[in-house]
Amino acid sequence: MSRPVTVQSAEGISVLTIDHPPVNALKPAVLTSLSASLAEAISDDDAKAIVIAARGKTFPAGIDIRDFDDRQVTQALADLCVEIEGSPKPVIVALHGTVLGGGLELALAAHYRFADRRASFAMPDVTLGLSPGAGGTQRLPRLVGAAPAIDLLLTGRRVEVDEALELGLIDEVADGPLPIYTMKQVSARLRKDALECRPTAKRMAKLTPPKVHLEAIEAARGKLAEGPVDAPGRLLDCIQASLLLPFEAGLTFERSAFDDLLAAPESRSLRHVFVAERRTRTPPLDEPVEPKPIKSLGVMGGGLVGAGIAIAGLDAGLPVTLVEANIEGLEATVETIIDVYDRQVKRGRLDDATRDARMARLTGTTEAETLSRVDAVIETTPEDPGGKRRAFTTLDAVMKPGALLATNTASLDIDGLAGVTGRADNVVGLHFFPPPHVVRLVEVVVATNTSDQAIATAFALSRVIGKTPIAAGVGPGYVADRVQGAYLQAAEYLVEDGASVPAVDRAMRAYGFPMGPFQMADFVGLDMGIARRLRYSAQGARVAQLPDRLMDLGRLGRRSGKGYYLYAKEGPATMAEDPELSGLVSDIWSQKGGDIREFSADDIQRRCLAAMANEAARIMEDGVAQRPSDIDVAMILAYGFPRWKGGPAMAADLTGILRVKRDLDAFAVEDAGFWTPSPLISDLVKNGQRFADLNDV
Repeated sequence: MSRPVTVQSAEGISVLTIDHPPVNALKPAVLTSLSASLAEAISDDDAKAIVIAARGKTFPAGIDIRDFDDRQVTQALADLCVEIEGSPKPVIVALHGTVLGGGLELALAAHYRFADRRASFAMPDVTLGLSPGAGGTQRLPRLVGAAPAIDLLLTGRRVEVDEALELGLIDEVADGPLPIYTMKQVSARLRKDALECRPTAKRMAKLTPPKVHLEAIEAARGKLAEGPVDAPGRLLDCIQASLLLPFEAGLTFERSAFDDLLAAPESRSLRHVFVAERRTRTPPLDEPVEPKPIKSLGVMGGGLVGAGIAIAGLDAGLPVTLVEANIEGLEATVETIIDVYDRQVKRGRLDDATRDARMARLTGTTEAETLSRVDAVIETTPEDPGGKRRAFTTLDAVMKPGALLATNTASLDIDGLAGVTGRADNVVGLHFFPPPHVVRLVEVVVATNTSDQAIATAFALSRVIGKTPIAAGVGPGYVADRVQGAYLQAAEYLVEDGASVPAVDRAMRAYGFPMGPFQMADFVGLDMGIARRLRYSAQGARVAQLPDRLMDLGRLGRRSGKGYYLYAKEGPATMAEDPELSGLVSDIWSQKGGDIREFSADDIQRRCLAAMANEAARIMEDGVAQRPSDIDVAMILAYGFPRWKGGPAMAADLTGILRVKRDLDAFAVEDAGFWTPSPLISDLVKNGQRFADLNDV
């Protein structure tokens, strides 16, 4: 393998060039080579200045996230930054691409920072539950001031070159090709003896008077809401240390914060999700296949789902043809789309011109023949087998050869639908979640005869319209709905065994869900759980009575104004507890006799999480999901599983698979049909493994 950093000398300048595709990540070999190259340049008597640059599409985009747990790697970066800053010869960095995290920390340690016009900068450590660990919290305030540093570090936002120049994050923007500009500028200044070593550690002008900056820190601390992740508070502590402590002591303080956060379960979970989301980008193919280009999209079937999918397509810049069964349905769906865009304009998220341009790309019709010109159609008609088959027969007759035909079904047999067409190789499921234009997840359901190219195209289309695709096999509920169903099943049992609906919802909100399971059930509709309860009943699990009793009373959830809670029909959306529900629950309790118990918040959380982990294992056994991390991503994006908990599989790993199995064994004494540990859970325990061990299989 070639050396990841090369050294070339010209006109008294040593140029250290990093070349480690694809993003020049600061892997151990890169750090070692860069340190050795720096020492070589420093010892070169002919070199009067040192330039650090990079080939390829970007200056280093930080440390590979998989190396974060290797303390030697993160410490090597911190040491390298000290070496750069302490160089007796001026060090200039030439920055292009996306200069992120550790890459930016490296740049902050240099004496001068030149940037390409298209470069951007960010320190997104906080999004991983971390603070910088190589001096970022100590050097950044010295260059830009405390208040801008607070903003950049707490938000992790990306900064373009003009703002970076204004802040003082960079010194100059190249007015031409960056390598040529850098060499010309450095050569000219060397001739004029106008280059000097400027250690960032000694640049305190932006931090005077200290009182102003300490006030900015305290103001930020006052606005910082108490949350589940410690990183924001620790970041402020580190920035404050940059004002109060000598530089070397500040570095030590920062390193201690980094080490503490790195070991915390919240950061471990956030880093897991970061990797998991990127892992989903790869379709489940043995060999890469080029997807077909999708330049236009059709949607057959309207309503809220069809409207949301159409909006996602329009937002992505695609012409969208919307086909409804009748003019009344078409007008209602178009009105829904207009209403969404008008609300976005009212809230300042969209301007009038952008809204009008998006609406101009929409064609609404009741004529299916208009779909003959589009590259892909997503069918969203109601979940009726006969109706779906008729829709597929119609689409097969009008769509052009090779066009992608996708169904949004949540429960029907996609193989059966593909079988009524002459294009089964181009049929795939694209299962969206409400509202489709907001929720990022889409499950790409691979049918028996779906071709590799159709799979690749479905993944590509999903990304084009701003979604995170995960692969799913054919089966009832696919991935996210199956885990959510197990979660709700456990919640229903809790209520019928002694807990209250509000108590269960409070416990799971305290765990980190934005909604409790019963709030979510009301949101999607109680009737959506019928198939799930029948499936568990067929497996020998007991059937909860409460949902059916509520539906018998016409309480279907939000849309009917009543479900597990009461909802206002007019005015601002409100949710209230209903005494009638308490009466129904008490009646069920009285039928059970003395088998009613009290459940703490911890009891509730353990049961719900065990149910989700067990269902995740069953999904893996059934071959419906590729890997446990896909299940984690699905639950985070579709149902709000707290990101800092990592998803149900990661949460089980952090709890300990053995403890999860022991909980399941204990619960199975009450109801073996639902709680018996899956064979996969038992195998993981027996083999000393975790769900995470299955992610790269």
